Amino acid sequence: MEYTLAIDQGTHASRALVLDARGRPLASRLVPVDLTRPHAGRAEQAGEQIVNSVRTAVRGVLDALTREQRGALSRCGLCTQRSTVLAWGEDGAALSPALSWQDTRGESLVTALGPHGQRIQQLSGLPLSAHYGASKLNWLQRNLATSDQYRMGPLAAYLLCRLTRQGHHRVDHGNAQRLQLLDVRQCRWSPALLDWFGIQRQRLPEPRPVIDDYGNLIDDELPLTAVCGDQNAAWFADGQVDDANALINLGSGAFILAAPGAHAPPLGLLTSIAVSDRQGCDYLSEATVNGAASALQWLQQRYPGSDIFGQLGRWLTADITPPIFINSVGGLGSPWWVTNLEPVFVPDTARLTLAERALAVTESILFLLAINLQQLQTRTPIERLRVSGGLSRLDPLCQKLADLCDLDVLRSPDNEASARGVAWLAAGRPAEWGEAATADRFVPRRAPALQARYRGFRDYLQQRLDRPSDA
Repeated sequence: MEYTLAIDQGTHASRALVLDARGRPLASRLVPVDLTRPHAGRAEQAGEQIVNSVRTAVRGVLDALTREQRGALSRCGLCTQRSTVLAWGEDGAALSPALSWQDTRGESLVTALGPHGQRIQQLSGLPLSAHYGASKLNWLQRNLATSDQYRMGPLAAYLLCRLTRQGHHRVDHGNAQRLQLLDVRQCRWSPALLDWFGIQRQRLPEPRPVIDDYGNLIDDELPLTAVCGDQNAAWFADGQVDDANALINLGSGAFILAAPGAHAPPLGLLTSIAVSDRQGCDYLSEATVNGAASALQWLQQRYPGSDIFGQLGRWLTADITPPIFINSVGGLGSPWWVTNLEPVFVPDTARLTLAERALAVTESILFLLAINLQQLQTRTPIERLRVSGGLSRLDPLCQKLADLCDLDVLRSPDNEASARGVAWLAAGRPAEWGEAATADRFVPRRAPALQARYRGFRDYLQQRLDRPSDA
């Protein structure tokens, strides 16, 4: 039996897991990382802290193995948060903060490129947005007070430089695409996109297939055989996917992934690279809700003495009627892509309790997901939903999602979807993966009050979007 090390570098933590040949976890380690917001529209992390957190997580999980288990460890997979970028020197030293996927400092460039938006989406698969890496890389080029000898690119490329003995300047197709500079069909940097965003090609890493030879980890000599984005990895948590499923990964943001069939995604949604190897590339349709757990953290910061996450499960089952919350935390994602809309409770009065506010924020996540699912279903038949991520551990939230969307919701008992998915890819996509997993099932029930609040949310949001001057 051969074991796989999975490294999952996310927005708020780095995780390392060791899994057996059927995807069952043997040991795990989590190390938190910091995210700072120095100014409105800016979200940053320290590249060196991210590297150290990954190394600490890997050392911790390997130390937890027996000698026999350690001897059976034969390969490694890496998945990372997407659309986070930075610059570094040829020696690997970070020359900038890591500009988070939540960072929108490139908004002015994105606005100026508006007339090219349709062509940019055709080439990149992504709607024109400051959340993707290209406008942030443009900002780095203009603001780096360094010598001419520097590299820049996705966080995955920086980690490959720092974690592998070879230190190649490479990145996988999936993370490369989230720069909005990759021709999504040819899987190479697009001269037109580079020109529009003003990016110097020589700074960028070489795009490579998701499943490829990425070298060996410095400390352990393990071959690194798969690299991808964390949401793309989550799609493969249970191995090969039934196309009738859609996946909702509920982390800091929420992402819906579905097999596209023969159709392009609806307007405002994304084409994402699911996996690539030297034989070709598979694609997904994707929708994005920027404010999931991050929206609840936004509320927590406004009530610092409370324990919103600890009480949320109880509040979700209580007889409480929440207000509407227009959830534009981190910007309104698909299918609108609006960054200038302020989060607001409707009505917002001093009499609102914290429980009512927390429920309004939670329901807004579900309402945004439902709108995007309806968009997806105009092109792609969906029969059931798979859910993963931290918020999916809340049973009442999963039940509300089933009630709202009128679809069965399936949740794996294993919460480490991204790590499991990249391990499956790194292990060569074994057929027996996940055989022992039994999913929790949430069956739709009638929920007229929830449906009525959803209609109110949808109508009020549309009114706000029709009046941009009020944002």
